[in-house]
Amino acid sequence: MKTVKSIFTSMILALMVSASVMAQSEPKVVAVVNKADWCPVCQANGERAMAAFMNNNKDGAIKFVANDLTSTETRDKSAEELKSVGLEQAAGKVQGTGLVSFYNPKTKTLLNQISVASSDAELVAAMLTAKKEIK
Repeated sequence: MKTVKSIFTSMILALMVSASVMAQSEPKVVAVVNKADWCPVCQANGERAMAAFMNNNKDGAIKFVANDLTSTETRDKSAEELKSVGLEQAAGKVQGTGLVSFYNPKTKTLLNQISVASSDAELVAAMLTAKKEIK
């Protein structure tokens, strides 16, 4: 069951990344999702948090990037994605799992950070706060 949830969460995240890329070529905010298959917070909350993010990012203003800390292989693959958005150094400093960090894609500065264990309302508020700081 945990594997199914992990696969489902990864699929949702991949869809979010694809939707963000199609909806907007240059996002207002880049959200780095630190996750790991072994993380109990991610297992318990990842699917719900990703659904809350997807439902509240219809304009594609936030691009979601997975930083999978499960293994050396997944870390290396994630490092490539972080490099593609210019956040390998900034996001690489955040090693905790179950965290979403919102960055200004131009300045690479951290705008906001929240745990996926937070309520849906808190997750949406964190997204809105990050978007407002970019205006």
